[in-house]
Amino acid sequence: MRHEHGQAVVFVVALLGCLAAAALFVFEGGRLTAQKRRLIDAADAAALSAAVFEARVLNFESYMNRAIVANEVATAQAVSLRSWLDYMTRTVARANRVTRFIPYLGAAVQSLRGVMAGANRAAQPLLVAGEGTLAAFTVDFAAAAEALHQAALPAARELARRTATDNFPGATLSARGEAALALHGTRWVAFTRSYGGAQRTRQKDVIVRSLDRFTADRGAAFRVPVIARLEKRGGTDLLGFTTWRGMDTFALHLRSLFGWREAFSIGWGAAEQGARTALRGQHGGSYRVNRRTSRMATRDLRSSRLSRGLPAMRDVARVDSRDEGVLRLDLEFAATTRLQSSTAPATMTARAAARVFHERAEPRRDRRRELANLYSPYWQARLATPAAVPAP
Repeated sequence: MRHEHGQAVVFVVALLGCLAAAALFVFEGGRLTAQKRRLIDAADAAALSAAVFEARVLNFESYMNRAIVANEVATAQAVSLRSWLDYMTRTVARANRVTRFIPYLGAAVQSLRGVMAGANRAAQPLLVAGEGTLAAFTVDFAAAAEALHQAALPAARELARRTATDNFPGATLSARGEAALALHGTRWVAFTRSYGGAQRTRQKDVIVRSLDRFTADRGAAFRVPVIARLEKRGGTDLLGFTTWRGMDTFALHLRSLFGWREAFSIGWGAAEQGARTALRGQHGGSYRVNRRTSRMATRDLRSSRLSRGLPAMRDVARVDSRDEGVLRLDLEFAATTRLQSSTAPATMTARAAARVFHERAEPRRDRRRELANLYSPYWQARLATPAAVPAP
């Protein structure tokens, strides 16, 4: 029995060695899992931060586009007011020639003539100056939106890298991640386009639809059955893409053998802002109804050349009800960690994805679906399920 004493120690030592190895394996496995979780979180943070930045860029462009639309509408209103003031001043002055011999009415019309003439003299230069200021801001808004759009892609790329590094020091884009980011850059470039030159029909349509009733059509008719009618016509039109022109005409029409004829021009006025053009607008039907008076208004047109017209504006390149208007961003980051049980470093990778999309916080009141666009600042960003990133 003395020869068998101490043999159990061998088994105990072996067992303790196995337990130590298992404990080390569990410890390093847990440490590796924690590192992997940190890398995944860092990749998610990087993808979301880049997507949020791009959504904010699209929202900024939307706000700039809305500001440009508002400026153009305000310019149209100022031109309308200049035309209307000129029309009212001339109408009251011509009416005063007839009413000055009528007691009481003549004195009232003469006083109104003085008020209108003074208001017109004071308002015309102020309105022109305001139109010029709006034109300058419009150019600045368009330039700011385009500059930020051009800088957005490299800025988003750098933001993703920095966010990942801040959350996991040593994390870098893998070769697959670089390829995925390059693919996203192609998608970003193709996602929107600048509409300029002859392609400015889209922004023109938005602006024209935004005009108020006084600006678009300020006409009225006063009829005496069979005998005569007074036709007031007026409106402000965007001629081409460069010039706002407003016109107001007021004429007496009499019945003739062949229908109605324009017998007497009572008042007229016209104003424009923008480049000289041979184009002619509708102006609420002025050229169609009050032809002679419209020619007189064109002759006395008040012109200003401070506006450069509609600038080039960005919008979503593809407008289709079948297209959700979603911009995806897929990333893959890699990092190395050193295990205590091995001299070779272990490499980990983590994939992340985010989506930039256009969605209203609340549904439209008319329940109609609004397609993705750069006129409504409803761009958002969320994490998405990672997809297979392209091979390098």
